[in-house]
Amino acid sequence: MKKRKKAPWLKRQLVRQPRPVWMLVVGDALLLGVALVVFALFHHVLPRHEQSVGIVTSRYAVREEAQEAGDAPTVGAQAPTAAPEPAATTEPAAAAAQPEAADPPPADDGGPKKSVHSAASVGWFGDKFPDKFTDGEVIKADNGYQSSHVNITLQRYKKTRLVFYVADIYIKDIICLKSVFAQDTFAKGMRESVASMNKRAGGVIAINGDYYGTRSDGVVMRNGELYRNDTHPRRDVCVLFWDGIMETYAPSEFDIDTVIAQGACQIWNFGPMLLDENGGIMDKFNSDVWPRNPRTALGYFEPGHYCFVVVDGRSNESDGLELKELSELMHDLGCVRAYNMDGGNTSVMVVGGKPVNNQSGKGRITSDAIVIVDN
Repeated sequence: MKKRKKAPWLKRQLVRQPRPVWMLVVGDALLLGVALVVFALFHHVLPRHEQSVGIVTSRYAVREEAQEAGDAPTVGAQAPTAAPEPAATTEPAAAAAQPEAADPPPADDGGPKKSVHSAASVGWFGDKFPDKFTDGEVIKADNGYQSSHVNITLQRYKKTRLVFYVADIYIKDIICLKSVFAQDTFAKGMRESVASMNKRAGGVIAINGDYYGTRSDGVVMRNGELYRNDTHPRRDVCVLFWDGIMETYAPSEFDIDTVIAQGACQIWNFGPMLLDENGGIMDKFNSDVWPRNPRTALGYFEPGHYCFVVVDGRSNESDGLELKELSELMHDLGCVRAYNMDGGNTSVMVVGGKPVNNQSGKGRITSDAIVIVDN
């Protein structure tokens, strides 16, 4: 008689001794945990290259369209023949700076905001601020930088439980304000320090951007190329146009075709916007990140004149700002448009290759930076 082959030991054990229910539950939980870790690793941690939409705008296209409409540009004006005196060096103040504010745009009729874009500038501001730039000399100071294309004054402000930094920026050409991707690559999950991005781009000063790489939604346009389109963005949108105008839009106001036709150059999609259509303080925001936090903001006075603002937080010296307080700060600085970038541990301002502010925690590398280059 043929001897029956025994089943494997593990199978015999499982048949003879059924596992308790709690062990089955624990086993399933462990398997689920492993699956979630693997998913997170591939979906959030490991970089995934993405394809650009392929739509590209150009300052020259804006100029040609305006020329056809009879609005002649003044691109390529000569630089000032005499170098102005360097920006005054002052000690950091104890309250917010009060640069002269540009006149706010007129209130609209309640419909979507429409900027008047003109090729009379096409992103060239040399004639507009002739006293801000030198004839070629580079003047560096502890709190400033001045050249034939860039004028930056940096101040640190300290109040009770609050420290923040303001870089007042004039640029001669719109291409002096550029965006940089981590590793120069458009990809979800790609990250790099702002200091490294600024150094590679040859930047004078930089702040972190909107950290687009953590999301699959939202609009991403950098340096005239549309990388990601979202016809129904959930967050407020900030657009910088080739002619230097900066606008902010609520999701219901934003139309990608319109801003592309008007000559959009940069589009960030984090937010929220910090000032209303008349440049006024806001108290309600399209964001749930309203408590006090470290903050990064981009401010706009007029074409060619901008500011970077970074607020320290979560430290013994500085608590950070609520969104309403940040709105008040940007208004007090004289901005007519202002936009909140990614904050928290990401918030950083860099000069050359070193952070200026006290970055929260150990800091956080990010997917993009906004850089001022001298060229």
